[in-house]
Amino acid sequence: MKKKPKKKGFSGEKMDALFEKAHPKHQISNVSRLNPPQAQLNSLLECYQNRRNVDAERLAMSIAQEFPKHQFAWKVLGAVLKQTGRINESLVACQKSVQIAPHDASAHSNLGIALQELDRIDEAEVSYRQAIALKPDYAEAHSNLGTTLKKLGRLDEAEGSYTQAIALEPDYAKAHYNLGITLQELGRLDEADASYTQSIALKPDYAQAHYNLGNTLQELGRLEEAEASYTQAIALKPDYAEAYSNLGNTLEELGRLDEAGVTYRQAVELKPDFALAHSYLSKVLYIKGYKDLALESIEKANHFDPQSKDFRLLLSVMKSRKSRQGSEAVIGGTANTVALTGLTSSPLILNRAVEAELIANIYEMSAMEIDNTKRYGLLASGKTDARFGNGICSPDFDLFKDSRSIIQTLAEDLTRTMMEAVKSDIYIFDSFFNVLRAGGGSTPHNHINKLDENIGLNLGKQKYSLVYYLSVGDQDCSEPGVLKLYEPEEDILPIKGMIMIVPASRPHSAVYSGKTDRIMIGVNFYSL
Repeated sequence: MKKKPKKKGFSGEKMDALFEKAHPKHQISNVSRLNPPQAQLNSLLECYQNRRNVDAERLAMSIAQEFPKHQFAWKVLGAVLKQTGRINESLVACQKSVQIAPHDASAHSNLGIALQELDRIDEAEVSYRQAIALKPDYAEAHSNLGTTLKKLGRLDEAEGSYTQAIALEPDYAKAHYNLGITLQELGRLDEADASYTQSIALKPDYAQAHYNLGNTLQELGRLEEAEASYTQAIALKPDYAEAYSNLGNTLEELGRLDEAGVTYRQAVELKPDFALAHSYLSKVLYIKGYKDLALESIEKANHFDPQSKDFRLLLSVMKSRKSRQGSEAVIGGTANTVALTGLTSSPLILNRAVEAELIANIYEMSAMEIDNTKRYGLLASGKTDARFGNGICSPDFDLFKDSRSIIQTLAEDLTRTMMEAVKSDIYIFDSFFNVLRAGGGSTPHNHINKLDENIGLNLGKQKYSLVYYLSVGDQDCSEPGVLKLYEPEEDILPIKGMIMIVPASRPHSAVYSGKTDRIMIGVNFYSL
């Protein structure tokens, strides 16, 4: 007979085993003044096991007050408070449990769970490691440590923890599932596929595993299999809005737009504030020619998530196109009528004097090492960051949101320059800085993202990239930072103050080996 997977509770051990540990059978009854009566403990255990949380909490509180050094009551109290959503109170009970029994591995694990729930991730890591030190074969603590490490961005270590949990307990479905998530984030999709599949084999009704397997299969381009996985997730969990939404994506990629529209509608019916699903529905409606309904859907998406660049972009584009209906200009032969003239040359090269104050402010801003961008996997664009090597860059792509007056002056000047270059209003999608040092650069890439590639929206035809050189650094070297453009090939050696604008679809690269810093501002924008 196949061994059934163990259920993972708050404590990670069977409560009756904890009970035995807290109140051994050989205990002499006439010392009950130091310990609760056996009948009272039996009653507490029975209430907890049968999920009578109100009674369990009442009894645990009563025992803890009368016998404050009896750990079992505190342990149950922590579990019950967590189950009823009172995590801060649960934390106090868990801390008390550890204080009374510092050598109890499951008490440290419980404390880690409470800390993790409160997003005190570093402290949770300490608790899980203490639990493992006390009990090296504690599979659940290894798995929970993996989840903590994953939240801290330490994916390789997280993989190791999940692998150890599985080695200790091969039928641990949740550990296989979490290993799958980690492998997926590391880009090892085939291995993620295997982990999710194993998780499902152990727990066939694991809706989340079916859903994430669908995500992995979709990334692998195995769309029919992804469709089947999402469909199974929905069968197991009919209110799974995210599964409906991603099923819609798969159907859309398969060219089945009507079915995609239906599933997106189901997603927003289940979860009316599901901004992403409203956005997906908007795109399908737009492609099908229902422009007014598409505008209504993207307005909803933007309402529920006003911080999304994609939603603001689509809203701006759809409004602009609606206002231009009837124009004779047609982009790319589609039915999207917009009056756009584009650049007068590609590249378009201009110049702007560089303020010393601007350079000084760039160095004062928070930054990240360029090589660290690889740790963040895919960009919001759906592509891997093309930058590499020595240097620093913006920690995000919202440089122009910085409140410094010199940055705002720069944003205003460049906005005016971009509008004049494409002869229309614009929408700025990305703004950032790069500081390249010896060995820094970028591999050949363009700035077209998945949204731009949507044929029905045709946004790629309206997207441009700008680079502004604040300093060209040391050009008396083997790699002076020549900007290489492709399709067609063209080499440009930048000069200080040079602004260059090209269609975002045009590939480019650069490598720099000079002794002094090379500083540039980058902008990706759309004509409206």
